[in-house]
Amino acid sequence: MAIWEDFEIDCTEYLNATFGDYATFTHQGGEDSTVPDILVETQSGKSFYIEAKHCPAQCGQFVLLPDLETCTFEYSRQNANRINRYAEMIMAHMNQSFDEFREAGTAGKDIDMANSSQIFSDWIIQIYQEKGADFIITNDYTILPLERFLDYFEVTGKYRIKRSGSGNVGKSRLQPVMDYISTHDYVISNSRVDGDKLFVSSSQNLHDQRFILRGIEYMFSLRGQEYELRKLSNTYNANVIFSIKKKNASPGLSKEAFIEALK
Repeated sequence: MAIWEDFEIDCTEYLNATFGDYATFTHQGGEDSTVPDILVETQSGKSFYIEAKHCPAQCGQFVLLPDLETCTFEYSRQNANRINRYAEMIMAHMNQSFDEFREAGTAGKDIDMANSSQIFSDWIIQIYQEKGADFIITNDYTILPLERFLDYFEVTGKYRIKRSGSGNVGKSRLQPVMDYISTHDYVISNSRVDGDKLFVSSSQNLHDQRFILRGIEYMFSLRGQEYELRKLSNTYNANVIFSIKKKNASPGLSKEAFIEALK
């Protein structure tokens, strides 16, 4: 299991153990970045979300497409979030150095602009607010109010090419994939199908191992006591990607202050 996924689960367990008299905390984030990480349902009837971020970490992104005719960047329709004024400010800055940014490649190019940390932070705050998040929980179970994001984190931005993600194996590929892993150097003790998903059990450490079958790349991804086979995308998008680091002298909310927020 990835560090960030372990962290989300650990944070949920910590919150229930520490503040369970005031609210119920449910982990629901996972790989779907459009879904907030932790649902909070208070005893008083309120509900909101908490985002879990194990620093250093990536913290949001959006796809920009270069238009070679106009020498400007366009906000992709693939983006899960609507364009906002902070994305427009970033795009305006990038348009001034269009050729440099469009050649950024997989190494990427840092976005250095006036008030960049404030602008990046404001973009993150707005996106999380639209998802219903009120707080961030980060390293050492530090709980932070979302609106004070920049007080707690150093925020940077980069434009780079990134693979677009992964998906289920798909019903038409279930048998070919199963046949492949059964006849190669994988020790598979059990398998099961859930819709268009394929899960296997193995005594080997297969997490993040990959193979290519009929031009498609697949990856084993640990899910509890078994592995899910994931189909990796062949699509590479150019993303503005935000990264955060926790500032050293940044204490979070006291337990008493967070309990007041739950009442």
